[in-house]
Amino acid sequence: MYEQSLRIPYYIVYDRYQNQLRVFQLTATRYQPVEVPEQKFGLTKLELGLGVWNGSYQQTEGLWLRWYDATGNWIATPEERAKTGESTGRTGESTGRAGTSTSRTISRKIAIAWC
Repeated sequence: MYEQSLRIPYYIVYDRYQNQLRVFQLTATRYQPVEVPEQKFGLTKLELGLGVWNGSYQQTEGLWLRWYDATGNWIATPEERAKTGESTGRTGESTGRAGTSTSRTISRKIAIAWC
């Protein structure tokens, strides 16, 4: 469906049971696997990346799928922003249209699945 109807350039799968990030890129009419060094994949045109991060989220330690910015820094979660007093972030604006616009742009460029 993604390859023929939606033509989404990237399809990303994260298996939380095996802690494996897999990326596929649409080439002509089929998805081809892409190397994912260090469990991180950058989306240059979006100035974002997606990677597996080891840390605490919602009071649970473990490996998590997480966005990072163009410079490789993990994008702060709402909890992290609240702790540091940061009001907005690259893709995580809690208010305003910027966060919504980025979310729409991302959804047109990639499909993400996790199990």
